[in-house]
Amino acid sequence: MAEIKSNRQIWGVDFPVGGEWDAGVTQIAPQGRWTVRRDPDHFVVVFHAFDSGEDIQLETFDPTEEGEISAKVTAIAAHDDGRRSP
Repeated sequence: MAEIKSNRQIWGVDFPVGGEWDAGVTQIAPQGRWTVRRDPDHFVVVFHAFDSGEDIQLETFDPTEEGEISAKVTAIAAHDDGRRSP
């Protein structure tokens, strides 16, 4: 797996509150997208199910650079494993 970097490491600025990072889409049922979202208090790993439109929160992380990287690693692992629930 490629090294996961923070927004600050890539762009020189913190991951924006309200921002989202795409960890991938699955084409097998149920179809959906894994993302990392930033809210003021957390990084949140989310599975968005295309069929129902439901957002399933898988895990939260501290709103730090380390939390961002951990959330991205978790989102990629959830995508690769097909995990759709906490």
